[in-house]
Amino acid sequence: MVDFLADNNACGQTVLKLVSRGNAIVAELLRLSDFIPPVFKQETKEDRDKYGEILADFSYFKGPDYYENRIDSKAVSGYFRFRICYS
Repeated sequence: MVDFLADNNACGQTVLKLVSRGNAIVAELLRLSDFIPPVFKQETKEDRDKYGEILADFSYFKGPDYYENRIDSKAVSGYFRFRICYS
């Protein structure tokens, strides 16, 4: 029987590279997760009140129009006015 991870087995070597790259991506995501700004975590009531309307999780992808309309209707600060007018 041929060794799956032998140097002359192209399939095994390809799987090995794919798995190692996946592991590198996961490791980098875990490393970067330590540097998420606190405002995105919305740990304080002040952050939730100020940014809760515009920061969404992955549910955004199920209904982006809902979130875009919600952001546009709450456009109060200069940044959001600029984004709406010039985007």
